Amino acid sequence: MDQMNWTTRWETWRTLMGAPSSLQRKRVEAFLQTRPSLLYWGDSWFSTPLYLNLARQSILGIDGMAMLIGKPGATASELFTASRISEIAGRLRAWPFDALCLSAGGNDQLSERLAKVFAAWAPPNGRAKIGAEEAFDVLLAAKGFEVIRGRYAALLEALEDKVLSKRPDFRVFGHGYAPLTRIGAKGDLTVQNIGLIAWLKGDVGPWLWKPMRFVLKDEAEGKRFADLLLQQGFRDRVLRPLAAADAFGGFFSFVDFAALPGIEDPQRWYDEIHPTEQGFAVLAKHLNAHIRDRLPAAKRGAFS
Repeated sequence: MDQMNWTTRWETWRTLMGAPSSLQRKRVEAFLQTRPSLLYWGDSWFSTPLYLNLARQSILGIDGMAMLIGKPGATASELFTASRISEIAGRLRAWPFDALCLSAGGNDQLSERLAKVFAAWAPPNGRAKIGAEEAFDVLLAAKGFEVIRGRYAALLEALEDKVLSKRPDFRVFGHGYAPLTRIGAKGDLTVQNIGLIAWLKGDVGPWLWKPMRFVLKDEAEGKRFADLLLQQGFRDRVLRPLAAADAFGGFFSFVDFAALPGIEDPQRWYDEIHPTEQGFAVLAKHLNAHIRDRLPAAKRGAFS
């Protein structure tokens, strides 16, 4: 084993690990003495099939083992259900994972969920348009961030009980979202990235501006609203409280992508909410540095 071994199927993962007491299992155990084993679980930033996403870019920079699961467009509420939390906590306890990397929460306040919050502004209601700050106050009043934080907390509580109690060095990593730069931009679907179905679908999105065009006067206000939603909203009301020392700060932390040099370049964005491969590569370097610095010292040399 001299490179990152990863899969998206638990059946393949069991084959990679080998049966208990087998020669393969002994080789894997020796391999993992100095290399990490990571589970990536999340939304399209981890699971989009269109190109190398954040998780795939992260995996490219690590010599170890990885399991990648998730669903494009998934919300934290859809991913972190009670039954799914129980299942994943059991798998993390059973297999020698060093860390769980999460990508979830951004979709909870987009598309039809955002449209529902601002239904009074959509046709045929026709309420007068408002500014980004006032729109953010409306979003806060809907208490969606509390719901997201609750789902994260339920997951972390289960991991604290089932996994951290068994492996004190186990860690959980989340991430914020980089500031959006192409408000209203659709994602082009091509035969190269999704096959012949692209002839029928053509494009996807936008996910934020589509409902907010009835609420805000222009894309510039949309940009201001997006920054509030992702930073003062998701980062400050979900991730930061969870990472606080009196919450789950002993084993949960997150990467803040809000001010990375160069990520604001529109050429590094595929559409309204997804960076390109090159954009994800920039983010992955910072994600990997964050993971590396919080793993046992013997495993840090596995990061390029």
